[in-house]
Amino acid sequence: MGIPLDIPDLEGGDFQNMTLTRQMNILKQYLDRRKNTDTCLIGSSMGGYLAALAAQGRQEVRALYLMAPGFNFLNRWMQKLNLSYENMKSWPRLTPVFHYRSNEMREVHTGFFKDAAVWNSLELDRVLPTRIVHGIHDGTVEISESRGFAQTRPWCSLRELDADHGLLTHIDWIVEDCLAFFRNQKLLSE
Repeated sequence: MGIPLDIPDLEGGDFQNMTLTRQMNILKQYLDRRKNTDTCLIGSSMGGYLAALAAQGRQEVRALYLMAPGFNFLNRWMQKLNLSYENMKSWPRLTPVFHYRSNEMREVHTGFFKDAAVWNSLELDRVLPTRIVHGIHDGTVEISESRGFAQTRPWCSLRELDADHGLLTHIDWIVEDCLAFFRNQKLLSE
């Protein structure tokens, strides 16, 4: 299609020891190379959450397209793993999580969750054209997360799809919707 698309490795080659801070540093380095260039971020699940975080202080980011973004992930995981900040010292060293790209369970160091607490308080309040698509049958990130996010941000539109977290049944539609969204923002030519 002739549209430049870069896909940074946000795991940095070390999934088990990744942190949000390290992922944000990867995104920062990428965006630093694109200064003074209109940039759109596309992200799915945790990548969607990271895109929203990264866009907060980066003026070159002109729009976001988020698929089942992992908003509020820290609170969900703390509940799921029955963890609390009061008993942090007794947390297990590694936690099994489903890795969607490899379609298998992998372990991540629980330092990931400790580090995420630093980012959890960042308000996602930059007025920025944002499109969210989210499956109504998503068992990983409840659609209520995206509904709540879009409801309090008038610059954000939400499209609910008859899909699960992977959104694989709607890939062609998502590609077309994403392109149309960026064109409507005058960030892609016809």
